[in-house]
Amino acid sequence: MSVLTWLKKTLLYVSLKLHFLRTNAPVRLFLSLRLRRSPTAARYLTIRGPSGSKLGIYLHSPPPSSGDSTSNVKAGPKPVHINYHGGGFCLPLHGIDTRFCALIARELECYVVDADYRMAPDHPFPAAYEDAAHVLDWVRANEGGLFDTSRITLGGFSAGANLALAVAGNSEQPVQGVVAFYPPTDFTVLYAEKAAPPLTHLQGRDKGVVIPIREGERFRTAYLLDLPLPHTHAMLADPRLSPRFAPAEKFPGGGRTMILSCEYDYLDEEGRGVAQELEARGRQPERVWVEGLGHGWDIMCGEGAEEAKVRDVMWQRAVKVIGRAQGGEA
Repeated sequence: MSVLTWLKKTLLYVSLKLHFLRTNAPVRLFLSLRLRRSPTAARYLTIRGPSGSKLGIYLHSPPPSSGDSTSNVKAGPKPVHINYHGGGFCLPLHGIDTRFCALIARELECYVVDADYRMAPDHPFPAAYEDAAHVLDWVRANEGGLFDTSRITLGGFSAGANLALAVAGNSEQPVQGVVAFYPPTDFTVLYAEKAAPPLTHLQGRDKGVVIPIREGERFRTAYLLDLPLPHTHAMLADPRLSPRFAPAEKFPGGGRTMILSCEYDYLDEEGRGVAQELEARGRQPERVWVEGLGHGWDIMCGEGAEEAKVRDVMWQRAVKVIGRAQGGEA
């Protein structure tokens, strides 16, 4: 690396670091207040990550057996769903999916591992992918004997959905199901060059957001910071980064892969594109398109709003897909 290249990269890193320091302070406050209002019964654990650093995990347990003969909760190892949170690979949103994770654990009587991962720009690609894959390895190692490792599913939201698809698409040992909410799937296309949604600004938080081009490009730049310039198509089509390019047969078939995208989202076209490609390859994915809503609406909407009713319907569809994948319809 030349001195000029190093200097440019350093200045870019400093600029991104300062931006996300300003952004992440209110994000941490928001998440802290949200978790305080809705405390979780999940157990917080740390495991050693692939880099030697600690990775945080919220472990949601299935409901306890009532102890009577009519209980449907069976003793022994349980299926497990691994969830990866969103945040553009840069925002510290671990724990924001608590409500969804608790729903999956309760309705499917399984464990849910809600996993954290290292953030860009301090830890660009492939750090987040490596951490996400490592969590799957940790579940499969099953040192505590809690998990039925023949029934593992993956899922996530936004950047976390990218990680779920990427891990499934690159794992040597197949997983049983994948649920991806509004995933970025193709880094070969600049965020600014993705198809614009019909609306680029939404009123009120209940409908979610349309991530502005400038912020979308910041997320992308931060995550790709360690890749040499100029970026080549082959580099960006790495299926660990762009799961759109993973072999279709890697994704569970028979309605065990669900991909959801939203009308008011720059990521809508590529999400629908992946689902269409999987369908064309005979994988029979659960294709879900949410009309009239934007990115992250299900995390942002208030209780009682019409958007919350849509959230509940879509989350129940995810429950059914995960239940089907784990071996029994929900």
